[in-house]
Amino acid sequence: MSISISTGIRVVLGIEADTVTVAVRIVLPFLIAIPLALIWFTHLERLEKSYRDLLKHTAELTRRASADPLTGVLNRRSFVEHFDLAQERGAAGFLLIADVDYLKSINDRFGHPAGDAAIMATAAALRETLGPQSLIARIGGDEFCAFLPTETAHDVAALNLRMNDIATREFQTRTGLDEEMSLTLGYQSCHRGLTFEAAIARADKMLYGSKRERGLKLVSAL
Repeated sequence: MSISISTGIRVVLGIEADTVTVAVRIVLPFLIAIPLALIWFTHLERLEKSYRDLLKHTAELTRRASADPLTGVLNRRSFVEHFDLAQERGAAGFLLIADVDYLKSINDRFGHPAGDAAIMATAAALRETLGPQSLIARIGGDEFCAFLPTETAHDVAALNLRMNDIATREFQTRTGLDEEMSLTLGYQSCHRGLTFEAAIARADKMLYGSKRERGLKLVSAL
């Protein structure tokens, strides 16, 4: 642009440019533009990095808001939102709930850090057993739930045994205690229009029935 303007002025005024003037007119814009371009692109790069950092920070805040701080699985509010959306869209599957047996006894005998370890061990057992395709949440002090996107319920007894083994292993690793853990499960098949409250009420009924059969003390975590 500077070369064009300068040349146009000289043509209009009838002024001839010598070799030095022509060289200066050609070289000078580049001498000015290159540093300015470097400064501008550096500024743009910094802005882009700041924007990426902002997005990353926002995503982390969103994740924290939807997750249980102790276990890292979904919290109750976030799980209910996901569950209701799945039912609105007619997603087939079933709701599974898991309750930690004798958590109060663990707290009383070994302290609350051991109780926290039991909660974290339960979350680990659910993740390892159910896999990444399932939604898992902690919905109460010692109660978890999961939505499994399948029309056929797993063998709940076999599932329960595997979870107990994994939870025990995780608990012993975290605490160094030679203590076994056990969980009680309940489940409810899901269909379009089923609310979370209705599904968990039915699953709870099955869970507490299992606890009564095994002679366990019923402790509601909700």
